Amino acid sequence: MHLYSYLLQMMELELKKLEDTIKSIHEEMFYLREREEQMQNINRQTNSRMGWLSFLSLGICLSVAGLQLWHLKTFFERKKLL
Repeated sequence: MHLYSYLLQMMELELKKLEDTIKSIHEEMFYLREREEQMQNINRQTNSRMGWLSFLSLGICLSVAGLQLWHLKTFFERKKLL
């Protein structure tokens, strides 16, 4: 009977260790899910900002091109080449 009791205690100890390990893994999985969600939100925000920045850059380039055309036109009109 003593051996049986000892084996039972050893199994109980191993099961508690396994339970602790499972709890630890479970908590880590929840933490990783939260981090993944945060990273996805940051990724979406960054993509959105890059989209707006590209449109802003395009607008600035077109504005500068328009100013260059206007400047060249007025320059040639003053020189009476146009």
